[in-house]
Amino acid sequence: MTGAVLSARNLRVETRERHNGVAPVRRVDLEVMPGDRLGIIGESGSGKTTAVRALIGSLAKNLTVSSGTIDLNGEPIFGDGVDRLRTIRGRSVGMVFQAPRATLNPVRTIRSQLSEMARTHVPGMTKAAAVERARELLSRMGLADPDRVLKSFPHELSGGMCQRVAIAMAVIAEPDVLIADEATSALDVTTQAEVVKLLSEVCEQTGTALIFVTHDLLLAGDVCSHLAVMYGGQIVEQGTSAAVLGAPAHPYTRALLAATPGWRPDVPPVGIPGIPPRLNLDFVGCGFRDRCTFAQDACAHEVPQRELEHQRYTCVREA
Repeated sequence: MTGAVLSARNLRVETRERHNGVAPVRRVDLEVMPGDRLGIIGESGSGKTTAVRALIGSLAKNLTVSSGTIDLNGEPIFGDGVDRLRTIRGRSVGMVFQAPRATLNPVRTIRSQLSEMARTHVPGMTKAAAVERARELLSRMGLADPDRVLKSFPHELSGGMCQRVAIAMAVIAEPDVLIADEATSALDVTTQAEVVKLLSEVCEQTGTALIFVTHDLLLAGDVCSHLAVMYGGQIVEQGTSAAVLGAPAHPYTRALLAATPGWRPDVPPVGIPGIPPRLNLDFVGCGFRDRCTFAQDACAHEVPQRELEHQRYTCVREA
């Protein structure tokens, strides 16, 4: 993982309660290079959001990172007795969440929230400079009247405008990495396209790396240069967008694409039979085995993978 701006190795997340506990993220390895755009895709419940929240120490209260290491620009920020996750949030890693109104404080103006973010995470930032920085960013976000937006409360703005404000808040300190977690799923199709274009432009202009979490495979392919496919709390396939979507190697990736409307205009989508597994703390074997046409008895005890290239796998049961 040399040269990665943000990387994780052997990441595992568990519930704090041991009775009937689960491990929604298991043995996750990922990396994002400077200026790169990494898409994390998969079904709902595959562990996408939990994995990226673990990277910034923003898990739900009943979850904890039980093992693994996380590095930022080659320096450890979690693991082996180190835990600096809180220090990177906002400053080195920005995050845009799915529900923009939930991101913003409903009783404070946009001006107070953006300026506070700037003054908190940018050393030496004065109040006047913070407001000017906020105004400049809102203008860059495509908001026609940034001064009016600065004076507004979140409920006075549309959903698309709130998401633009949320993006401005996430990048106001010029972080190394921007994580967008289902940042477009709550928006209409037209606004979604505008926000996706905006995210791409911001990262291109600033050199910020992007981790784009979505269940929309086609959208991820358009936005991202690399994709990581998650299932059952693990990354089952990772590679360039062209390789993963053009020649999917893992049975789950192929099934996911086959279930995607519009993937092949002349072929109707085919659903994946069964449901994802409940990932108990002692769960072993391949999580996809109950839904896979290539499963054998050994799949209950091991993950039968063969490496094709860096972190890109296929199932050996097909060989």
